[in-house]
Parts: sequence; structure tokens; C-alpha cells
Amino acid sequence: MFERVGGWCKKTLCSVGHRWIPEFLRGVSPVRWPRRIFDAMMEPENGDSRGALFVFILIALSFMAAMFVIAVVAQINKDGGLGTFGDFFGGVLNPVFSFLTFVGLLITIVMQQKEIREAKASSEKQSFETLFFQMITIHNSIVNSMDLRTEPVADPPIAGKEFHGRDCFPRFYQHLKQEIKRAEAAGADDPIQEGYEKFWARDRKDLGHYFRYLYNMIRIVDESAADTGRYMKLLRAQLSDYELIILFYNGLNEKGKRFKPYIEKYAIFDNLPTELLHKNHDLDRYSDGATTDTSIARKKMASDFLATWKRQYIDAEARGLEGLSDTFDEIVSDASEDGISLNELNGAAGGNLKEWLRRAIRKVSGE
Repeated sequence: MFERVGGWCKKTLCSVGHRWIPEFLRGVSPVRWPRRIFDAMMEPENGDSRGALFVFILIALSFMAAMFVIAVVAQINKDGGLGTFGDFFGGVLNPVFSFLTFVGLLITIVMQQKEIREAKASSEKQSFETLFFQMITIHNSIVNSMDLRTEPVADPPIAGKEFHGRDCFPRFYQHLKQEIKRAEAAGADDPIQEGYEKFWARDRKDLGHYFRYLYNMIRIVDESAADTGRYMKLLRAQLSDYELIILFYNGLNEKGKRFKPYIEKYAIFDNLPTELLHKNHDLDRYSDGATTDTSIARKKMASDFLATWKRQYIDAEARGLEGLSDTFDEIVSDASEDGISLNELNGAAGGNLKEWLRRAIRKVSGE
């Protein structure tokens, strides 16, 4: 019986004006609205229960207003007319004030939810920044702890040399270049692969720890919820020219193959000194994303996509808010086909794609 009543109410409300029903209540039988409102207040999906609180207050005030009107009509129809209305009105004020106190308490809870959410986001950001700069410090300490020594030569007499910290990487580069040229002279099928294998066997003891830590540092940033592009640029700025060259050939080797996707994703070689490469066409072994910082271009692509989509599907079709969820799914699907992610759409829409769609639809429909 309740299901039939709920179905009738839902059909009636839809015919009256589906657009006025809050989004979190759409598709739900009115019989179950109280539970849905309660859940939205206690455990809101996005941490903001203002919408559910507004609906609750609106329903409560409507109910009180209806009861007040009924009571006034009943008093008028009595023999005493409005003579006892003052007593009735005084008796009603106490529960009204109690209700307003309860509403104030709910508003306080909602405000605390917002403050807690903002404090949590700020704390998470600060914690990650602290972790990131600690990782940068450790990375630099690993580099500074590097030492290379060359043996003295008797004939002709050449004194041994010492290299420390980042000064070791030009020396590593010379070692790598020598091994690639030797492999090339020996007629190797792939001089870069064979030369790097020989180079790695020679300098692994000094570079193994360096590459393992750098890889895990990039992986942690990539898996975080932070602005990865910003932190990757800071990390990229830590790498010297010779570090980039060694990393370039490491990513082409079997031992560094897990590095390559991150290199191409975050344009690690955006400032690569190409004059230090063995051959310029070695760049062809990476995608364009490895050497070009595409973040600005992708932001523009996402913005252009939104503008075009709005013109073709929102403005031209005069869509309404009742289909907001379907419109959201449609634009995300179309963007995915063009290689644009939901995060990029949110960024181009000012942080919230659904809110951007709502404003665009309202502007067109005049709601």
C-alpha cells in the first residue's frame, strides 16, 4: 500500500515540477524521503549537509504553518470566536521557540562540519607538503653523499681525482658515453641497451640507491591527491643536466622501464640538454609528453572543450535542471572520448563541473 501511495506521490510531484525537487531526493519514493533527508544530514556525500538541512527546515515550517492555519480556522468556527485566540497563540509560541532553538543547533552542526572539512583538507595538504620537502632533502643528501675517485696513472703521470655530490654525474655521463660508443664500434644491434648494461655494471653501486629513491619519490607524488603537476615541477627543478641525461638512458633500459610512464606523464625532460644525447634521434624513443610540459596546453584544451560543449548541447538544446545528472554523465563521457579526464574538466570548470553545468543551464533557461 505504501509503495502504491509513494508511486502516486512521485508521479504527481514529477508532473507538478520535477525541477524543484532537490537532486538527492530525485528517483526516490516520497515515502522514503524522511530517511534520505536524515542520511544526507548525518552522512553527506560531499561533507556538506546544507541542502538537506534546508529541505528539513522548509518541511517543518510548512507543517507548522499548515497547523497554525488549521488552528486559526478552528478557533474562528468556535462559539467564542477569537476570544480564546490569545491563549492559543501564547501556547504555540513555546514550541515554536523550542523548534527555532533546535534549528539553531542544526545550523551550528552544519557550520562545524564545514570547518572540520576545511581543517582536514588544510591539514592533509600541509602534511603532504612536509613529506614532500622531507623527501627532497633526503634526495639531495643521497646526491651529496656520492663520491668517485680515479686511480693515479704512472705513465704518463696523472694524479688521481676525487668527485663529490653532483660533480659525480658528469663523470657518470662520460662512463655511459664511452660504453655506448664501444658497443657501437663492436657492431651491437642496440648500442644504447648494450652500452647501458656495461655502464650499469660499472656504476651500479653508486647509482642504485639514487634511482630507487627517485622512482619511489615520484610514485608517491603521483599517487597522492595533491596538485601533482606543481610538485613534479619542483622535483624536476632539482635535477641537473647530467642527472637528466643519465635518467634519460635509464628509462630506455629494462631496469628503468617503470620510470618511463612517469617521465612521459610529467614531462621530466622538459629542459633536457639535447646536445648531450648520444644521437638526437634518441628522443624518438620517448613520446612527446616526456620533453614537453603539456599542462598548460591540456588546461586550454579542457576549457575549449567546455565552451564548445556548452554551445552545442546546453545553449542549442535549452536543457533543464531536471536532467542535470544525465547531462553530467554525457559531458564526462564525451570528454573521455577526447582524452580529457574528469579532474581536468573540474579544473577548467572552476573546481566543480556539476556546479558549472548548473549555472550554465540556469543562465540559458532563466531559472
